[in-house]
Amino acid sequence: MKRTNELEHYADYLLQRELAEQTRAIYVKQAAAFLDFLENREMTKKESIAYKQMLLKRGQKLSTVNLYLVALNSYLRYAGYGDCTVKTMKRQRRQCPDDILTHAEYRKLLIWAKESGRQKYYCIMRTLALTGIRVSELSGCTVEALRQGQFLVSNKGKSREVYLPEKLITELWEYCRQENIKEGVIFLGNMGKAISRAAVYKMLTQMAEYVGIPKKKAHPHSFRHLFAITYMQQYANLFELADLLGHSSLETTRIYTATTADEKRKKINRLEL
Repeated sequence: MKRTNELEHYADYLLQRELAEQTRAIYVKQAAAFLDFLENREMTKKESIAYKQMLLKRGQKLSTVNLYLVALNSYLRYAGYGDCTVKTMKRQRRQCPDDILTHAEYRKLLIWAKESGRQKYYCIMRTLALTGIRVSELSGCTVEALRQGQFLVSNKGKSREVYLPEKLITELWEYCRQENIKEGVIFLGNMGKAISRAAVYKMLTQMAEYVGIPKKKAHPHSFRHLFAITYMQQYANLFELADLLGHSSLETTRIYTATTADEKRKKINRLEL
């Protein structure tokens, strides 16, 4: 009972800090996992390091391990054991974005979606690729936003305007007309709520398999990468792109100025030496 109350109080603490619901769930789950690991042993720096080593031995992605360590540190500070926090793992920054959709692959997905009658997913892919938004921000694409030509999104404590190009507005108005959508969120799931990331991801992987595109490229964020690289190739304005993507640091955006590994190989092959 004591542990249950402790986790409930911790969950309330996270709520007061205005953390997102999904983040709170992860943090509470990791706090519970750490307490399970401790059993009834005293909470010490040695124990938190041992827990970190256990996480690393699981073979999970480094980003996942770091997320769990951040969650662990949050709980340790809350519980008054700030001196027991552990360092996250450093990873080498990727020098270029690989495993993203090419324009040809993007077109193949669009053609297949349209020809197979998956108009919703055709419009979702167009929206992601033409705005650079995250799939979690699709809920901001509403009938009202079409009238205004833009909408405001808030993500990770930051807000930004998302601008809708005229050709996308035209296509989405036609979709709304066909589906009799007169107000509110345009892309809905089976339960009548904004479509989930999982639903979009599932359909994209299915479509990729049908048209012969590697599944590792068929994820919602790939369209954001495609938007960013295309924008840089056409306008070469890093500051504007950072603003459009909602990046607080140019270092995050700078990856789109780099060439892919495949492009590097092609250039090397063309060297006259």
